[in-house]
Amino acid sequence: MKRGAVRALWIVGLVILLGAGGFWFYQSRAASQGTSSSTSSGTYTQIVEVTRGDLTATVSVVGQLQAVRQVEMTFEHMSGTAELKELNVKVGQEVKAGDLLAAIDPTPYQQALEEAQAALQAAEETLKDLETPPTELEIAQADLAVAKAQVQLEQARAKLEDLLHPDIAELETKLAQAKTSLAQAQDNLASLQQQESSFKDKLQKLLDAEAKAYDQYSRLASEQYSDEYHQDRLQLALNKFLDAQDARITAEIQRQIDLLKAQLQVIQAEQSVADAEEALAEARAGGDAVAVAQARVAVQEAEVALQKAQQDRDDLTKGPDETKLATARADVEKKRLAFQDAQQALEGTKLVAPFDGTVLAVNVSAGDRVSPNTVVLVLADLRELEVVASVDETAIRQVQAGQPAVITFDALPGKEFQGQVKEVPLQGQLQGGVTVYAVPITLEGAEGQPLLVGMTANVVIQVGQVKNALLVPALALQRVSGAYQVLVDAGNGETVAVPVEVGLSDGTYTQIVRGLNEGDRVVVQMTAGQSNLFGQLRGMMGGMMGFTGSRMR
Repeated sequence: MKRGAVRALWIVGLVILLGAGGFWFYQSRAASQGTSSSTSSGTYTQIVEVTRGDLTATVSVVGQLQAVRQVEMTFEHMSGTAELKELNVKVGQEVKAGDLLAAIDPTPYQQALEEAQAALQAAEETLKDLETPPTELEIAQADLAVAKAQVQLEQARAKLEDLLHPDIAELETKLAQAKTSLAQAQDNLASLQQQESSFKDKLQKLLDAEAKAYDQYSRLASEQYSDEYHQDRLQLALNKFLDAQDARITAEIQRQIDLLKAQLQVIQAEQSVADAEEALAEARAGGDAVAVAQARVAVQEAEVALQKAQQDRDDLTKGPDETKLATARADVEKKRLAFQDAQQALEGTKLVAPFDGTVLAVNVSAGDRVSPNTVVLVLADLRELEVVASVDETAIRQVQAGQPAVITFDALPGKEFQGQVKEVPLQGQLQGGVTVYAVPITLEGAEGQPLLVGMTANVVIQVGQVKNALLVPALALQRVSGAYQVLVDAGNGETVAVPVEVGLSDGTYTQIVRGLNEGDRVVVQMTAGQSNLFGQLRGMMGGMMGFTGSRMR
């Protein structure tokens, strides 16, 4: 059995002994006012008077010393597991608020933050675009897009109409015009070709002129004169020769150009005739099925493009669609929350002291793998301590916030400390088949005492106190059908059962709220075992007169 449990049993036993002793003393004081008797069945009867007195009720429990501010520090915002890169504290070390205690690698969390920030910015830009009214330029561009789409649709429809209902007469006219153009091109080429002999005569003349100019230049160049006049004549002869040469070359090139142009015109005219003949043949045969199908697709695509252009123009006028706007806003909020989570996760890669305190425990070492549930260290502020008392479900209803308490520690024998119930928890925990509630109690006057977190504390909570109350021994009460009653001496050896309403009780005496008057004589029945217990306690209670006297007068 644990030492705390043994101590609790001793406390409960002591309360029983004190209560029984108090009742024995009460009987000794009331002996002159009542009578006692015994029966053959071993039941002893004592008649006592109802008197007034002060009553204090307490609850004795065991607790544990804790720091008011104490935290188990974990990397709660991390994902998966990671290696502990940095550990800067050890057990017993005092730290200041803001000190870096431990850290993991922040690189993946920094990357996640940057990605979340980029996603948030993109979502905000999308929302901004939806909420911003269109400019005159955007409206003009939308109108232009509508106009272009309309032109493209009309062109596509016209082409399809031509394929579906060709104009045979027009095609025949185009074919005739193409043949006429071909004939003219052929005649022009033939005419140029017939001029070949005259061109040769012209070319010979140009060659003769070129040769004559060259001879003149060569004669002057061979003369041994160096005067200025001779140089001028030589330059003029050279220029005349070059001009003659240019004229001859230009004539030859121009002749070739004219012939090539004429040949090209014939080729183009022949192609035009072939195209016209093919178009006429297709028209007479009902048109090209593939071309018709392609034209139909082109019309459909042009219609879709026009509808989109018109819809985009309408959207500029009436503003953003409410559904799209709501979706964009929700997306921004979602991305903002993700960004905040990423920020928190990045900040969570460092364990920073939240307050000035002392490191009570370090559970890992640098290089260890940690997870979100790993308690890396425990930090506590030892300047402010409290006792967390364990109160079971049978007594928790008597405990209320603000009630005074007396606290003692086995580690400090002979010292008492004052305290006060801070709050009563609404939920307890099941321990050994009994629900136990952790009740925090302040600790006063413990400054400078050699107390350590985790020490066991003995706590006596004052749960109630009444002054000048009607009191009867607790053994006088009988429980019948869920209600209390007492037997009142009616004289002549007769008793009457009287229902009573009870108030506060300390286990020895009970307050009577309604049903009795001061001076009424009530019957207390005891078994032989209880009578023997009173006899054993009689010698122990000599020094406890003040205890019982504080409750009766």
